[in-house]
Amino acid sequence: MSFRDLRRSRLLLPATLAIGITALAAGWYSFTTAPAPAPRIRYVEGVVGAPQRPNPLFAREHAADEDLAALLFSGLVRIAGDGTPRPDLAEAWDVTPDGRTYSFRLRSDLYWHDGERVDSADVAFTISRVQQPGFQGAATLALRWRGVELQAPDARTVIFRLPEARADFLVQTDLGVLPEHLLSGLSVRELLESPFHRAPVGSGPYRLVELSPERALLERNPSYHLGAPAIDQIELRFFAHATALEEALVRGELDGALLEEGRHRQTAAVLERRPDLRALALPRNGFTLLYINNGRPPLDDPATRRAIAASIDRDALLALVPGATAGISPIVPHSWAHSPVSAPGPEQAAERFAAAGWLRNADGELALAGRVLSLTLITNAEPERVALAELVAGQLRAQGLELTVEPLPAFELVGARLGFHDYDLALFGWESGVDPDPYSGWHTSQIPPPGRNVASYQDSVSDRMLEGARRTLDVTERRALYAAFAERFVEQAASAVLFYPSRTHLVPSSLRGVEPGLLFRSGSRFRNVHAFYFEGAHDPPGGDAGR
Repeated sequence: MSFRDLRRSRLLLPATLAIGITALAAGWYSFTTAPAPAPRIRYVEGVVGAPQRPNPLFAREHAADEDLAALLFSGLVRIAGDGTPRPDLAEAWDVTPDGRTYSFRLRSDLYWHDGERVDSADVAFTISRVQQPGFQGAATLALRWRGVELQAPDARTVIFRLPEARADFLVQTDLGVLPEHLLSGLSVRELLESPFHRAPVGSGPYRLVELSPERALLERNPSYHLGAPAIDQIELRFFAHATALEEALVRGELDGALLEEGRHRQTAAVLERRPDLRALALPRNGFTLLYINNGRPPLDDPATRRAIAASIDRDALLALVPGATAGISPIVPHSWAHSPVSAPGPEQAAERFAAAGWLRNADGELALAGRVLSLTLITNAEPERVALAELVAGQLRAQGLELTVEPLPAFELVGARLGFHDYDLALFGWESGVDPDPYSGWHTSQIPPPGRNVASYQDSVSDRMLEGARRTLDVTERRALYAAFAERFVEQAASAVLFYPSRTHLVPSSLRGVEPGLLFRSGSRFRNVHAFYFEGAHDPPGGDAGR
């Protein structure tokens, strides 16, 4: 019985009860009947796309695979809504003072869905496959594990030795662990095409019952080490595109869905037809920003960059991106590392241009030593992004800049222009990792291709902050360093963060236990799925469910 069916059945309860009482009064029953078993509750979500390889080593490129992997598998740690690592398969861990050796202690109550025990050999097997030459998963995943040595001295102990201290290492141990007893002996290429992907066995809160191109049916794992989930079954239904999913929501065929970014009009239409649903805004761990090319005159002048950044009315931009919040800091809100930071606005822009030496000429254009401030803004050749770029351009033109918007195909924008610092201004997005470390985007060492410091930002003060935050394992010290970096980023106008986007998760109004927080990946919405319950249908889960 789906949650929708259960809700409808309760509408019939008073009539059924009245009939039963009448029957008893008439003496129709002379015996006591056994109570009916409680109906099994199924929660149904829609997903755009179809599963290919619901395996933690390959899932992160496809939402359907990522969603299934989040429900089926467990890592040594799991990631809280603010990016903090929490115990999962590991009940505890220690780190040596030099930050290079991590020792994990596994829980004693770990089982695969087939009943076999989970132990340290499974962890060693999983990491060995990522480290094998020819690994077929994401190159970034292999890169993070390069050079890491692993030992499993006993069934419950896993020891990692790193080439150098890395404060972000702990969060990467959220990688789902694979069962060695089912997959040992397979090469990395054989693992990519293994029949295991049609019937994956994990240790997560739900186990797979059925998988097809149309749907996946999962049942609660009663042996789940953080506490058995309250919801009996979860069904994921797969759709070719967002419109088909939204139509199924309107027809009442789904209990919920994570909607694609930018479909706020469609979300409103669904909610109008489905008052039984509520919308949860899940902020993404990224932002849209106006890149300013620090390496190209006159933008190599911090005073000129500050004036440009001050010209942006971020609140006005939000009309084109409903659900987003105005941004300033390169550390996203809701992250454990975020601290508030302020920045000047359009009312101060003219004063800042004047301080940089830019004054309006007879034609109303900003000029310095006879040179007009003329720039080009590049962005994706997508209608929504071009409209946003034109709005930003209009705000800059209002200050006296001569500005042209140049939409480009994505491959040219990224590969030929941003990657080689061939632009003045660029409207683009930045996706942070689970760890908020912004080193790769703003440290001087990351300027040469293929580095990601496409703004050519060079600042020795910022470099020292970013280096220190990478070395220390003290969270309080890291947070202080990132707060100082965010202040420095704004003061130097390295670029201008515009807004933080979000995605909408539609769920039943009575669903409880959902943990708010950042959407690192699509499966992040299930980070606390073992604690989900329906008000009136379940008691809140006990045990470790809320941890």
